[in-house]
Amino acid sequence: MGCSLALALRKQLPGIHVFGVDSPEILARARNVGAIEAGSDPSADLIVLATPVGAILAQLDDLPIGPGLILDLGSTKVAICRRAEGRRLPFIGGHPMTGSERSGPEAASADLFRDKPFFLCPVSTTPADAIARLTPVLGSIGAHPLVIDPRQHDSLVAQLSHLPQILSTLLADQTAANKDLAGPGWKSVTRLAASPFHVWRDILQTSGSLPEELRSYVARLSAVIDALDAGNMKELESIFERANRSVAGN
Repeated sequence: MGCSLALALRKQLPGIHVFGVDSPEILARARNVGAIEAGSDPSADLIVLATPVGAILAQLDDLPIGPGLILDLGSTKVAICRRAEGRRLPFIGGHPMTGSERSGPEAASADLFRDKPFFLCPVSTTPADAIARLTPVLGSIGAHPLVIDPRQHDSLVAQLSHLPQILSTLLADQTAANKDLAGPGWKSVTRLAASPFHVWRDILQTSGSLPEELRSYVARLSAVIDALDAGNMKELESIFERANRSVAGN
C-alpha cells in the first residue's frame, strides 16, 4: 500500500520527493520499482504510516511531534486515532478502500487508488487545514476523499472489508480438500483467502465491530438453513433477488 501511494504520487506530482523508512532490503526493492528516492527526510511535509495496524500503534508512540502532518493507512481507526490524539500529534487517520491479496513493493500499482474511496478521520489534534491540504493530493491520484468519524469508519469497514475476509478465508479452509475440483465461482469467492495473516492479525484485534457483524451474518445463515429445511423457496428467492439488485447497481 505504501509503495502504491508513493508510485501514484510520483506519477501525478512529478516534483514531489518521496522517501522511505524500512529495512534495507525492503527499501532497495522499493527503489527498484521506482517508488522512493534514496535516503530519508526528517523534515517531510507529510509522514505516511503504511504498516500493519500494530506497527502503526508502536510508531505513534515513538514519533517526535513536529510540523509535518501524519497520515496513516491502517484498516481500523479507533485505536490508532485514540493513540495519536493522546500524544497530541498533528495527525489524521486515513484508510483507502482498495488493495489486493498480494503484498510487497513488487505488487504496488500507481493506479490502485483510482476511483476508490479514501476515508479521512480527523481528531481533536488534526491541523485545521489538513483536509484542505490532503483533498487535492488524494484527488490527483484518482481517490475520492470522504471525511468520517473513526467509530463510524470501523463499523462500516467491519461490514464491507473485514467480514468478507473472514468469509472467504473460512470457505477456503472448509473446502480445501476438494479445491482442485472447484470451478471459477469458488476461485472468485476465495480470492481474499490468499491474504497473509500477519497483515490481518492486528486488524482483527482492533476491529471492535467485527464480532457483531459476524453474529448478524450467522443469524442470517441460520435463517437460510431454516428455509432450506422447510423447503421455503420463496424466502430464498427473495434473498437472491435482493442480492441480484445490489450487485447489478455496481
